[in-house]
Amino acid sequence: MNSTTLRYRCFLIAFCVLVQQSVTSTARSEEVTEPPKISVELVEPGSEPRRVVRFTPEVGAKQAAEMIIDMQQKVSLGGTAMPSQTIPPQKMTIETEVTDVSANGDISFQFEYTDMKVVDDPNNPSPIAATMEQMLAPMIGATGQGVVSNRGLTREGNLNIPEGLAPQLKKMLEGMKDAMNRLSSPVPEEAIGKGAQWKVVQRLVANGMTLTQTSTHTITDMTEDGFEMSIALDQGADAQQIENPMLPAGTKLNLDSLNSTGSGTTTVVAGSIFPTNSKVSVNTVANMSINVAGQDQKMKTEMTMKMSLRELVE
Repeated sequence: MNSTTLRYRCFLIAFCVLVQQSVTSTARSEEVTEPPKISVELVEPGSEPRRVVRFTPEVGAKQAAEMIIDMQQKVSLGGTAMPSQTIPPQKMTIETEVTDVSANGDISFQFEYTDMKVVDDPNNPSPIAATMEQMLAPMIGATGQGVVSNRGLTREGNLNIPEGLAPQLKKMLEGMKDAMNRLSSPVPEEAIGKGAQWKVVQRLVANGMTLTQTSTHTITDMTEDGFEMSIALDQGADAQQIENPMLPAGTKLNLDSLNSTGSGTTTVVAGSIFPTNSKVSVNTVANMSINVAGQDQKMKTEMTMKMSLRELVE
């Protein structure tokens, strides 16, 4: 596999990470310059009894979670299918601690990525596993801070990008700042019950690509300390030029169309700042035009991403 293909695949993995965060996270973010503009519309309040849902973790509360991302793709250039190669799953562990809860309910927290690794199949090892793990390794120990409202809306945050990252990966993380701050799963202001449904619309900008995401959340069960919900996800993007540091110098990449749909389930506990359990699957079809050394090519990419998250309990 040449370096151009590897960089592009790393870019796609980063995109899929953003997708999964949008339906499972209330708090992962980088530096915020202004409050995210997110539309939350209650479609159906659900059955009685209803209650106002707010996140209420206590100061000092700690939480650790393990997330596994499995992303596969098929790429064709000029209508010709390119040789496919299995991308090994990536597993990461994040630990959080609540440092303050303000009078208005805003939650301050700190977090650390304590482990990142590639889950390779020993019976069928991937030729890109070692390269991917080498790129991820410097992220182990990365820390940050953030503030979210008690409805799950990001107020502010910061990710301390560690030293030693490959230049392309560092630029990629910097390019995610806007999108990572707009990725959240907020709850409505109104009281909700079983069967409640609300829609979240947000505009994301990540590594030079602008897209609109709509997620529909439906309560499937209410518990004493939280709820379970199903999520339907839809993303789309207009035709646009993509400026991305993961691409080789001199390469021009234009997005002709992008459509992404997904679904999943999430278990939320009011005393936590991210879900205790979550599973999501997303399918994406992207049509792009690439210009390399003055030569134009059409590229179609079909991606399937599966993500699972579970709370680690000592």
